[in-house]
Amino acid sequence: MEITIISIGLLYFFSHYLTIVYQKTRIPDVLILIIIGILIGPVFHLVSVEDLGMLGRLFTSFALIIILFEGGLNMELSNIWGSMRTAAKLTISFFFITAIIAGVLLHFVMHYSWLLSFIAGFIMGGTSSAVVLPMVNLLKMNKKPATILVLESALTDVLCIVFVISFLGSYSTGNVELGKILGSLISSLVLASALGVGAGYVWLRLMNWIKTFPNTQFTTFAFMFIVYGLAEYFGFSGAISSLAFGIVLGNYSKIPLPSKIKDHLPDGIITELERKLYSEIVFLLKIYFFVYLGMSIPFESPQFFVIALMLVGVIYLARLLSTRLLVREEDITWEDKSIISAMVPKGLAAAVLAGLPLQYGIPEGAEIQIIVYNVVFISILITSVLIPLIRTQFISRFYFMFFKSRMIPIVSKAKKESANDSEIIDNENIGNND
Repeated sequence: MEITIISIGLLYFFSHYLTIVYQKTRIPDVLILIIIGILIGPVFHLVSVEDLGMLGRLFTSFALIIILFEGGLNMELSNIWGSMRTAAKLTISFFFITAIIAGVLLHFVMHYSWLLSFIAGFIMGGTSSAVVLPMVNLLKMNKKPATILVLESALTDVLCIVFVISFLGSYSTGNVELGKILGSLISSLVLASALGVGAGYVWLRLMNWIKTFPNTQFTTFAFMFIVYGLAEYFGFSGAISSLAFGIVLGNYSKIPLPSKIKDHLPDGIITELERKLYSEIVFLLKIYFFVYLGMSIPFESPQFFVIALMLVGVIYLARLLSTRLLVREEDITWEDKSIISAMVPKGLAAAVLAGLPLQYGIPEGAEIQIIVYNVVFISILITSVLIPLIRTQFISRFYFMFFKSRMIPIVSKAKKESANDSEIIDNENIGNND
């Protein structure tokens, strides 16, 4: 017990050091934390997921809720409206592209039925909010492409859950009811958003009274958990509700509120101190979430690992082509488009949904779970390695030529901060060399 407690404390300090390592080497802390989880879990068997039991699953849910809330808190309404169309196109198109690619490959390689193959494809159709948001913050992308990635990661969780559960029901009954599936999807999105926005209005109205209490820094967090729990209880998306709740609180000054509410609001709904506190909590949860994720990845069969590698390879190739076709805005730089094309990590939603086929008594359920877990690991690994490589001379030249168009070259924030890094080539220099 003493060694475990010491290790938890050391891991926190080590993670702060990893942030410095990223700034110098571009090796993401996410990757190293997952590797630590793999070493202490599947490799050396020091700790197992079973040892943590329900606590581990509860912890991962907490991490997802808070990461999404903090992400919404830092999003601006103008960027959301400006990014929504592209985010919707990319989200819906790539979700189905991934499902089709995975379904076809699993049907012909593993000889699963078409319906079961597509169920597995839907499980892998999303991107992970818990991976995307911290990486977007580290990369310091321009606001519009960053918002596209955040919205995509939140929306695909809903798509995955609705389609997987609906098609599993269809697998059991033998009838696929597309109308029912679309109805569930729309109601989950719309009602979850309405619940999050409504909760935001309620919390703004209560804020002046709440601030009269001592030690209220965590009251917003507590209310957010209630919002998430209510959404999940009624069958909506708790993730979307958390994101919407954060967006309302982060943009309250730009939202048309009744004057009787606005006039009585305290200055700074979320104070700078509270924002820093929330960021630190997100950092803390992120550490243990990715270690836990690494502990959850099984390496039981080389065959399944190879299949997962094939799946991820084809998915990333499709993502590259999809980004070229779907993200055509001239105010998004080639570098940000490159990051969008590489940001396809799978995560918590895929890992949780991977266990459902087995729970439904499907004979191939255990195989699907192992394949999906390996896809989660490989996709995070490739994302973590590929994104730093985008800024090296050889790789950046390829991406520049691939996304080259008549857009005006715009230097991103990340590039400005890394102007002294000899490995990074700005748009102008690459263009002149070509």
